[in-house]
Amino acid sequence: MDRDDAFPDAKARPRRPLAILVAAGAVVVVIGVAVAVGVTRGTGPDGPGAGPGSPTPGASSPASTTTAGPDATPGQTADEELPASGPDAQEAPPVSLDASPVVVPGVTLRVKGVTSVDGTASLAGEVSGPAVRVELELTNESTGPVDLGTSVVAVAYGTGRVPANTLATGTSSFVGTLESGSSATGVYVFAVPVDDQGALRLTFDYAVGVPVVVFEGSTS
Repeated sequence: MDRDDAFPDAKARPRRPLAILVAAGAVVVVIGVAVAVGVTRGTGPDGPGAGPGSPTPGASSPASTTTAGPDATPGQTADEELPASGPDAQEAPPVSLDASPVVVPGVTLRVKGVTSVDGTASLAGEVSGPAVRVELELTNESTGPVDLGTSVVAVAYGTGRVPANTLATGTSSFVGTLESGSSATGVYVFAVPVDDQGALRLTFDYAVGVPVVVFEGSTS
């Protein structure tokens, strides 16, 4: 018996849907591969849009390549660094406590006295105890006024030149402007152990760019 006679519906059964499904599946696979390749190439350094002007992953823009020096403040570029000052400032040769060195032309400084006192703590972080009281006098014989607002007085003691802490009680710093032909007095109290008061190093930093005046001596 012929197969078609045994199964009379075999010829009439439609076979196109199966072929259509197979073809559609193949198309989906091809499209998926094409999309995957396109995405991969688009994200790589050689993909579309990765021309000479396009940054590669992790690269910084030209504006971010300018760096500041070690002493610059956050956000400050190398062209905006502040002038050197503080520990790196130029110092004049040390003089004795009875000298009257020139700070700037026409302005001289002298030590009126360095005495041993009992320091009194009044602010957080201060400690009462042995201290030295330094009295300084500035004289302006130049033709114009001088600004005292930027001046800094400091004391170091001992062979290791340990920086002394300033005590607020008893301290009256130089302030304001010193007119021509006038003198001004500044008083500073520093916590210094008794055993180290025989080796004092007193510095007067007038302003950036001006050599620091240095006195060396002991309490009277």
